[in-house]
Amino acid sequence: MWIPYDTAEMFLTRGSEQRQWYEADISWKIDNVVAKEGAERVERLEPKSRWLERMREAKFTGVGFGETAMTEVKTMLEEHATGWGMKKDVDDDNDVERFVLTWKGHSVMFASAWAPPN
Repeated sequence: MWIPYDTAEMFLTRGSEQRQWYEADISWKIDNVVAKEGAERVERLEPKSRWLERMREAKFTGVGFGETAMTEVKTMLEEHATGWGMKKDVDDDNDVERFVLTWKGHSVMFASAWAPPN
């Protein structure tokens, strides 16, 4: 959970109202994951393997991202967002391509595209 706090140093002034709101949101998420269970738990953080499994169970098909999209996102991050990066990731079956957003080389979140069943 250090990444959200580390990124805040880059774009939010200490003591600002925005920073206080951001840190309160992070604190709520930590409390939700650590202290809540059952109906009280609002969010469940799951690994990407579980999301891939859910999509496959629903008969969705992975759709790849074009190289142009990847290049554009990487370029924007390099030009405007110091510390942030993007990498391409493919699952073990080589059928679902993902973009992975990174902070100082550490994976933060991923995005994948899916087509619904016919």
